[in-house]
Amino acid sequence: MSDTTKTGHPGAGEAQALLAQADQIGASVRTGAGWPQIATLLGLGAVSAMGVVALGLAAQAPGTPVVLPIVTMMVWILIFTTMAAVFTQANKRGFGVRWAYYIGAWALLWVAAMVLGGTVLEGELWFSALMAALITLTTTACAWYEARR
Repeated sequence: MSDTTKTGHPGAGEAQALLAQADQIGASVRTGAGWPQIATLLGLGAVSAMGVVALGLAAQAPGTPVVLPIVTMMVWILIFTTMAAVFTQANKRGFGVRWAYYIGAWALLWVAAMVLGGTVLEGELWFSALMAALITLTTTACAWYEARR
């Protein structure tokens, strides 16, 4: 007869086993957490960097419509963020704050690339290349950091 049949509560040994099982379940849930966001960061970096370069190249050719690279980039940004939101089931501890920093860093670079690349530095390929490199470096570093946690 087990300890639970006498008192209705688990004994010390059974309680330890249940706690170990709960820890194992929690660890396995957290192990898979973050991968939708990691893929989103990498996707945002790739699409944004290529979009910035496409806009820089389009600005080099007079009369070339820049709306196509912008719309394409925006569609893919929406796809990546929607997929992350839909398929995120669990987050690692403290992830919400880190995610805000990751997206904030990406957004700051992307907005700077769009605004400056579309006005003051329009058609400057060195600027497009620099911003694409910074976006790539930032999103990849954030994704790498999160994957290693």
